[in-house]
Amino acid sequence: MSDPIELFKLIVREEIRKLKILDIGIVTSVFPHSEESDKDNYECNVKLRDYDLELRRVPVATQLIGLSYIPSVGDLVLVAYIDGNINAPVIIGRLYNDRQRPPLSREEEIVFEPNYSRSARRRIHFKLPSGIAFTVEDDVVVLKTEKYKVEVKNNGEISIETNGKISISSKNDIEITSSRKLRLEAANVEIFSRNDLEIKTSSSALIQAIGRLNMRGSIINLN
Repeated sequence: MSDPIELFKLIVREEIRKLKILDIGIVTSVFPHSEESDKDNYECNVKLRDYDLELRRVPVATQLIGLSYIPSVGDLVLVAYIDGNINAPVIIGRLYNDRQRPPLSREEEIVFEPNYSRSARRRIHFKLPSGIAFTVEDDVVVLKTEKYKVEVKNNGEISIETNGKISISSKNDIEITSSRKLRLEAANVEIFSRNDLEIKTSSSALIQAIGRLNMRGSIINLN
């Protein structure tokens, strides 16, 4: 071949063929940063689908520093190679397949349904630098800071704990209804009405005081 340009093109094509650009692999082991003391840095072992080769401790690319969602064992992943070097692989994404189908969704919808296999590890956790943390698990949703905690449990129980004041305000009616017991307990309890105050019961009533009991009014009717 006497044409130097054609010779150069041939050499380039041969060199490109030697480069590893992308591969599809299956995750065989995962190494998340799960403990403060561990040295794991968000990596996976990956068995290449089309070759009898397993890549060890492959870094996982993330879209956001501070975000952690490592692939699961068995996930189908896309592996890229820095400068085409098989010794410098990076997992750049996960792929849906016949075994792992995407959740139902429409155009312009954002749907997140984690495909967790172990219930003890099902958790979505957000934490801001201010200390506010929001955690979603199978049986409870928790909103927490150093001074308050709100829990909504899957069985319907709701609890609020706080070191500060709780205020409920509405320009319309407020109703509190329970089919069982309603209990109010505090060091002091005040009930104030700008207009009429009405207390009714469809059964018996008991007003009891260990100390003095005062009743005041311009007119008091006892029937």
